[in-house]
Amino acid sequence: AYRRALVVSLFFKAYLSITLKLSKSGVISSDALPPEERSGAEIFHTPVLKSSQLFERVCSDQPICDPIGRPKVHAAALKQATGEAIYTDDIPRMDGELYLAFVLSTKPRAKITKLDASEALALEGVHQFFSYKDLTEHENEVGPVFHDEHVFAAGEVHCYGQIIGSIVADNKALAQRATRLVKVEYEELTPVIVTIEQAIEHKSYFPDYPRFVTK
Repeated sequence: AYRRALVVSLFFKAYLSITLKLSKSGVISSDALPPEERSGAEIFHTPVLKSSQLFERVCSDQPICDPIGRPKVHAAALKQATGEAIYTDDIPRMDGELYLAFVLSTKPRAKITKLDASEALALEGVHQFFSYKDLTEHENEVGPVFHDEHVFAAGEVHCYGQIIGSIVADNKALAQRATRLVKVEYEELTPVIVTIEQAIEHKSYFPDYPRFVTK
């Protein structure tokens, strides 16, 4: 969608530019372009960017191996600035490589009553569908410190766009097409809580995490 919008805008800008030149040369009427659209043919003029880096001075007797207070270049800065850094999209496709796309929730809070991927799996080139049923309860629990989140929604979804499952297929377009064929039926749960006030009213909040006290 972004690329289509970009192409259309570039064509429109070209049309404005050409029409403006023709009107100025007298080939067409000067009223060919409405005044409010003529600025669309102009080139953007951005001001010269200025930046600064502020850091504290360190004592002259501070050991050179002590980094505290010293400005240090990020380990990846030079590679990122020169284009040498390799990202996932820069890695060439390997033989036999498959693509994974997610099936996402279309409800903010609901119970999943049916999850059927048979129609998606019937497509040629679609290899597998994964959901919470393919993981143990322990494997499905994730989190940076406390494992209070799920890889795949386990029976209920708690936000719009939560991951319900994933499709594995030969390529990106096929995998994304297959995700739209996975049938998900919901039973909406109430109340739907979207504000702090509603959370307080319904006492919907996480309990305090265990506090570790050292003696």
